[in-house]
Order: sequence, then structure tokens, then C-alpha cells
Amino acid sequence: MEEIIQSIIKLKMGNMNRNITHFNVGNGNCSIIETEDCLVIIDLNKTEESESSYEMLKPHFRTKDGKDYINVLCITHGDEDHCLGFAKFKEEIDDGNLVIGTIWHQGFDRTKNHNKDTDSELPNDYLEFQKEIDRRVNIDDPISGDIQIPLKAKDDEETAFSGIDLPEDFYLKVLSPSEEDDEDSGYTHNDLSLVLKFVISDKSILYTGDSSSKYWTERIIPDLLDEDGYEDWAEAEILEVGHHGSYDFFGDNRDDVRESDDEPDNYGALDRINPSDLIISSKSKFPLNGDSSGDAPPHYAAWKWYHKWFRNNHSVKEKDKHPKEFKYTCDGHVRLEFNGNLWVWKQNWKSPDEKKRQGKRIADKMKNGGAVIGIDLDIDQTEFFGYVI
Repeated sequence: MEEIIQSIIKLKMGNMNRNITHFNVGNGNCSIIETEDCLVIIDLNKTEESESSYEMLKPHFRTKDGKDYINVLCITHGDEDHCLGFAKFKEEIDDGNLVIGTIWHQGFDRTKNHNKDTDSELPNDYLEFQKEIDRRVNIDDPISGDIQIPLKAKDDEETAFSGIDLPEDFYLKVLSPSEEDDEDSGYTHNDLSLVLKFVISDKSILYTGDSSSKYWTERIIPDLLDEDGYEDWAEAEILEVGHHGSYDFFGDNRDDVRESDDEPDNYGALDRINPSDLIISSKSKFPLNGDSSGDAPPHYAAWKWYHKWFRNNHSVKEKDKHPKEFKYTCDGHVRLEFNGNLWVWKQNWKSPDEKKRQGKRIADKMKNGGAVIGIDLDIDQTEFFGYVI
């Protein structure tokens, strides 16, 4: 009887240890999904305060056979703002300190068609990432720690977790890239970003990388979402918006997306996704007026259509320019925690490690007779059913 009670307690406690965190990394991406028995890292980047993405994420690593362990590392595509700091991960792997069970990637080798004379230099972190993929490809019978899987549209969790344990109540749908598309297909590595839908404890979230309007309209929608049995694969409660809030999720030409009153090419993708909340992983909030052609995202051109869709589908008021449904990582880490019954939003979330460092800074400041004005003393903003308390 006691064993049954302990099992029930363990199950309940385990269910409380489920969360999804999007880190404040400027115009870049870095997220983790944690369950009681699994850590999935999606893209690599770091905060301004972090020495590296490795040091930022290390407190979340698991331990297995006396080594740091990550079940899954997923790199949606090979740009530096999505794989920043991988060289340190590679060093730790090679030194025998870190095991990454499996690596999910888009199956796009940027080195194949790279012209050293005319093209800009490839980021070192990407080159180290590709080197690790190549190492794993050359292993005949890989086990956990040596597995790499180039995910393709129509793959699911059974394919993705081949060779490692599949977490309980954890589902995955892969929307992009298509099987026939790689570095020789005419699409860019951004176009062919991994687009993934996760479902964990009935909470669904869609990661879109830097996927383009072109690829959504030419491949994802007609070749997947219009097919029988795949119509709902994009549908997700939470959308991590494409390319840090860039216009290019909606169309190829920024002026057309920004100025036209007609719905842009890929506006219909929002109907397919039908999100309740957006995650905008960017250096700032959406600008609220027209932007010039050289600006980095986030773009007003994208805000215009996201905001219109939420006005039409979620009763957002026109005067509410940054509604509660728009969750910005520039305001701090955005985290979802499962308490055993409900998912709860925590905005401006800080990890215990960050709170410890902040406490030390405050203590040092006070010890030296300085004021603590300007130091962020706010606790997490916690949101239940859409209300921040």
C-alpha cells in the first residue's frame, strides 16, 4: 500500500515538473521544454548577462551515468542566432563531460554550396554543429549520445525519439521541411527551417524558426495541411512567431505587406494555426508605425497583420496595441508551468540561478554603501486564465 501511495505522490509531483521556457535572448531563439524525465532544447542563444548559451542552460541539464545529459537538442536551422555557442557544447561532448541523446536538425548542410570567395563566412558555431552532425552520421549503429535525425514533414514523435526514451504524454508533429527539399532544392536554409508542433499535457505550441511565407504557401499548406489526415497539424494554442516578428512570414515584399489593404500571401496560415497567444522572441516590441527597408525585426508590417487577426478572432481592441496575448521575451523570460491541473504563464520569470546572482549583486551594492535603485526587484508576473497577478 505504501508503495502505491509513493507512486501516486511521485506521479503528482512529476506532473508538476513540466514547463516551457522562452529565454530573453534578443533577436534570436532559445527555448526549453522540460518534463520529469526529459529536457528538450530548441535553438541556442544567450542573454546579455550570460557568458554563453552553455552556461545559461547548464542549470537545466540532467545527469546520467555521472555526466551532464540533454535528451534532445533541436536546431531549427543553421544561423548563428539559432546555434550561438554550440562550439562550447561540442567541446564538452568531445571531452566526455556532456551527452546529447539525439540532435534534431533540418538536413541542410550549408557548407556544400558555400563559396568561400563570394559568400560571407559561415559562423564557427554552425561549423562546429555541422561537424558534430557529420560525426554522428558516420556511426553505423548509433546509441544515445550519437544519434542525429534530419526531421522531415509528416514525421512525428515516434520518428523523432527513435533510439531514446519517449516522454509520457508528449507528442510532436513536423511540418517542414519536405522530404524532397535540401540544400540543392533552390530554397534557402531559412525557408527550410524546422517547423514543429509540440503537444505536452494537452498544451500545444508551434515553433516556426525563420520559415518564410514562400515555403508556407508553396509547400507546408498545399503539400501537408491540404492533405487528408494532416489538416490540423499546424493548429496550436501558442505560436512562436516566425523570424523574430519579421514581415517575411506574411510575404516576400515588405512594402506590399506593410502598405497593402489586401491580406498578404500567407495571412491564411494564421487561420490554420488558430493561436490564442503569440511568443515574440525579439530585442524589442513590435514598432507601431511604418518601418524602413533596412530595419531588423520585429517589423510593423508583421504587427499590422498579427494584430488584425487577433482583433478579428480574439476580441482584441484596436487601441490595445500590445495585448496580453502578445508575450514578448524582451520583457524577460516567458515561461509556462504546469501545476498538475492548469498551465500558468509566468512573465519576466527568473531561474533560481539568476535570482541568486541578482541577490549577490544587490548584497555587494549594499555592502559597498551603494543604493539599489535601478536593480530589478520584481518577482515573476504570474498569469492565470490570461490575467496577470
